Amino acid sequence: MTGAAPLISLKGVTKRFGSLTVLHDIDIEIEAGSVVVLIGPSGSGKSTLIRCINGLVRPDEGALTVAGRAVDIHDEGAWQRLRTEIGMVFQDYALFPHLSVLRNMTLAPQRRRKLSRTEAEHEARKLLARVGLAHKAEDYPSALSGGQQQRIAIVRALAMAPMAILFDEPTSALDPETISGVLDVMRDLAREGTTMIVVTHEMGFAREVADRVVFMAEGRIVEQGPPGEFFANPRQERTRAFLANIRSFGEPAHA
Repeated sequence: MTGAAPLISLKGVTKRFGSLTVLHDIDIEIEAGSVVVLIGPSGSGKSTLIRCINGLVRPDEGALTVAGRAVDIHDEGAWQRLRTEIGMVFQDYALFPHLSVLRNMTLAPQRRRKLSRTEAEHEARKLLARVGLAHKAEDYPSALSGGQQQRIAIVRALAMAPMAILFDEPTSALDPETISGVLDVMRDLAREGTTMIVVTHEMGFAREVADRVVFMAEGRIVEQGPPGEFFANPRQERTRAFLANIRSFGEPAHA
């Protein structure tokens, strides 16, 4: 670490849904250019945590700082501005079915980045070529495989030139044969220094690409560390039990 201030910092973040507290006093920092992978059992709060970073879920308490700027968690305008700077890739692609691939990719850059249509289309075509899908620019999402749609969802996020990208289980809805193409795109982004926060069950990806693995359970961060240390020598019993359970049932594809 260089000692520089983190790109994203959450302190004391708590989220409740009615009487249920799903995040308990979360502290986490994300350095620029790093890949942080969140793992844990279903219902542990992983997806809620990353959604609290861009306001898709509003924290009830706590502080969020992004690129040195404090974010007012009660101000919708602040969240709207932040969403133009932090990309999001969902497990269900979230492409607009009535728009072509090219239009899916150019809509936000034109509206939010104020690019001309020509500029936005030029950038979009370059990004599509980067993931081997330039020939799909005029197609509609229904004509694409799940893996193709997810690769397009990733480069659509890139089209906004974000400072970081959040991934919410990006391979969980995919056929096993299409997962590798999506993970390859994410590996390329990691090698290029893209700041990424990834919720995933792909332990092999976490071992290979993550700078830090964060294990969550019951709305709390239980343990975190570099992947080599984390997987080889987990310190907490709850972490050891989770990893043993994964191994006993066979690790996910690409592990």
